[in-house]
Amino acid sequence: MVGYSEVIQTMAAMVLFSLILLTSNRMIFINSQKEIESSAEKKAITIAQTYIDEARALPFDANTAGGPPAQVPEGFSSCGQANLSDFNDFDDYHGLNETVDWQKGSGDGAFNVSIQVLYVSSSSGFDMASGHTGTPYTEFKKMVVTVTSDYLTDNNGDKIEIRVPYLRRYYKTQ
Repeated sequence: MVGYSEVIQTMAAMVLFSLILLTSNRMIFINSQKEIESSAEKKAITIAQTYIDEARALPFDANTAGGPPAQVPEGFSSCGQANLSDFNDFDDYHGLNETVDWQKGSGDGAFNVSIQVLYVSSSSGFDMASGHTGTPYTEFKKMVVTVTSDYLTDNNGDKIEIRVPYLRRYYKTQ
């Protein structure tokens, strides 16, 4: 009987060790998953901010590129996407949809970017839902960069999107 009790104790120790090992592996997996999600969120925000910074460096409107238009805001143009090689004003990013790699040149297309640029007004609280691409023109354009990815999920595993807004006001300079 003495030999059986040692075998049973050894088996119990093995079962206990296996449970501890499984729990540890599960915690390592969850921690790694959260780390990837956190990195993906930071990358998505960086991507969105890059597009905003590029657009901020451009003139407010196609008609303001050479100086102020004759009439403001009636002299503004409609928001619309230009050719990719000819982005020459803020609203040319409207309707842009493209994929961005996690690492430049990797070709993984991990992030999907879509951009909306609309005229908005202070009376609507600069709300995009009441925004428009053309008349009536206002002195405000709002850009919203939306970034989605399979790596961006909430605690339930549902996909989330990162939305970064930027409000730009036209200042007439003469």
